[in-house]
Amino acid sequence: MFTVPAGQEVIREGEEGAEAYIVARGELEVRRGASTKDETADDVTLARLTNGALFGEMALLSRRAARRERGGVPPSILLMARRDALEAVAETRPEVGVELAAHCRRRMVANLVRTSKVLLSVDPLERPALVERFETRVFEKGDKLIEEGATATGLHLIASGEVAVIGHEEGGEPFVIKTLGPGDVCGEVAVVLRREANADVVAVHPAVTLHLPESEFVNLIQAHPAILHGLYILAIERDDETSSVLATSTWSVSDEDFLL
Repeated sequence: MFTVPAGQEVIREGEEGAEAYIVARGELEVRRGASTKDETADDVTLARLTNGALFGEMALLSRRAARRERGGVPPSILLMARRDALEAVAETRPEVGVELAAHCRRRMVANLVRTSKVLLSVDPLERPALVERFETRVFEKGDKLIEEGATATGLHLIASGEVAVIGHEEGGEPFVIKTLGPGDVCGEVAVVLRREANADVVAVHPAVTLHLPESEFVNLIQAHPAILHGLYILAIERDDETSSVLATSTWSVSDEDFLL
C-alpha cells in the first residue's frame, strides 16, 4: 500500500508494466497521449478511477501500458500487486487466476468495442455474441501473428501492444510497411480475399489479440453480415497499400528491432 500525490503518474504510457493496482481511496485519471502527428494537441482523459477500481492488469498481459494513470486531488491510496506475486497466488488459488483472466477479457472487449472499426460496424446488441466467437491470444516480442506466403489462419483484433507489418524486398531484406496498435485488425487480406498472406505481421512489443480462426469466418459473416462490408473495404485498401509500398520500399528493419 502506498500514497500517490496529486498529479503524480502511477503508470506511464508505453512503459513495460509488472504490477496491478487497486484504488483503496481517492481518484485517478486515465489519460492517453494525443497523436504524435499533432504535437500541439492535449492529452485525452479516458476515465476516472475511484475506490475499488482495478487498473494496470492489461499491462500484465502485454507488459506495455497503453494509457497513463495519474493521481487526482486529494492524494490517493493504492494497493499494489506485482506479477510474480499474482502468479504465486494463482498457483495456489486457481480461481483467482481464472477470475483475473475473465476480468482482463471483459476489459479488452470493452476497450475494443469503443475503438475497433470492425466491432463498431456491428449493431451494439449483436456485439457480445460476436466477440464470444474470438479467442484470446498472447504474443511475445518477435512472435509472428501472420507469416508471409502462408494460408490464412484467421483475423486478429489487437487489444494491446503493438505489431509491425513487415514486407520483404527482392533480395529478402525486411522492411516495415506500417505498425498497428489497439483497435486495429490484421489478417483480413488473407481471410477476406482468400489468398496467401502478402506480409509478415510481427509483435514489436508483447501483444494480446482477440483471434477468430479462419474456419469460423463464414459463420461469423452469416450471423453478422454487416461486418463483411467493412472488412472487405479494409482488405482492398491494405492490399493496395502493401503492393504500393513493396514497389517503393526504403525502410529496412534490423534484427535488433525484434530480438527477444
